[in-house]
Amino acid sequence: MELWIKEVPEDILGEARQVREDLHRHPELSYEEERTGALVAEHLRGLGLDEVRAGVARTGVVGVLRGRAGGPCVALRADMDALPVTEETGLPYASEREGVMHACGHDGNTAVLMAVARLLSERRDELPGAVKFIFQPAEEGYAGAKAMVEEGCLEAPPPDAILALHGATGLEVGQLRVAAVPNAGMTSFRIDIRGRGGHGAVPHETVDPIMIGAQILSAAQTIVSRETRPDLPVVLSICAFQAGSKANIIPETASLLGTTRATEMETLDRMRGALERVAGGIAESMRGQATLTQTESYPPVHNDPELLELVRRVGAALGGERNVVELEGQRMTSEDFSYFLEDQGGVPGVIFGLGVGTDAALHSPHFDFGHAALGPGILTLCNLAMAYLRGR
Repeated sequence: MELWIKEVPEDILGEARQVREDLHRHPELSYEEERTGALVAEHLRGLGLDEVRAGVARTGVVGVLRGRAGGPCVALRADMDALPVTEETGLPYASEREGVMHACGHDGNTAVLMAVARLLSERRDELPGAVKFIFQPAEEGYAGAKAMVEEGCLEAPPPDAILALHGATGLEVGQLRVAAVPNAGMTSFRIDIRGRGGHGAVPHETVDPIMIGAQILSAAQTIVSRETRPDLPVVLSICAFQAGSKANIIPETASLLGTTRATEMETLDRMRGALERVAGGIAESMRGQATLTQTESYPPVHNDPELLELVRRVGAALGGERNVVELEGQRMTSEDFSYFLEDQGGVPGVIFGLGVGTDAALHSPHFDFGHAALGPGILTLCNLAMAYLRGR
């Protein structure tokens, strides 16, 4: 296919590098992206966009760039929030906030989209439609996408499609990773166990919530192996066990925190019911009580087939067939991009991985989006947006 642009102007690329370093140095947690949101809004206003709306879902920003009237509208999304992780990269632009860093690469996602906005705005006369830029807060477990949709980010003008990239590990710089279902649905849960505390020397006089929790932790895995379809990817992980504070005191309470993940919402709902039954039954059998609370739930991401094929075509045009990597197996990470999509009453969309050239895991204290992937990311999003607006 014919590419709209084959090289990012050096001044735009240099600005993107500076922006990413600044964002990386000043990370902000979910719904705290005040500085980041202000920086984005100022940037978009400086480009002369037709509309810029700040404070969407607290700290989000939406900008609209109108080209020729009567054409379609495509939305481009980037997430902005950081994670409660202490950085260990040793980079000269490492986080200046103790215990907070861009361990998932949202600094890169944001810098790429800011550069795309500049490049498209400088050539707006060539746009056969409109582009909506969505800078989203709180992707990391707080459903910022859902909040933005509820506050009208998919309205006035309503986009006909939405596109997004996310920095990805295990790929060469600039490679694109694609999948029909790139992200599973996820439900976060908490199980609070109440027993009867007492002295560790007389356990028969207590109801030990730690022992109850241990039995629940073990039995919960039978939900995956015996209560879900074996042909569907399913994960149940209990990642925190909170109880007690002293070697000789059996505590009154204990808590388990974890997630269930599946590619179908029906399976997630079934797992919640099973987990509630298993936890409650075990606790009751051991003279205690267990209460299950669901704290958050993300639907699975189902990419639009036609838009996914468009990503493949643009990726191959940019770097050849090997530039596009089909996901092997099923990734069980979650992504609130699903709230923008048709399954949830939104629009057709696609999200794909952009290789950043590192094997450091996402959410690791050693992760860095890096500068090398900025150019490929900008080229990919610009060409995708133009290909869509031109009718592919």
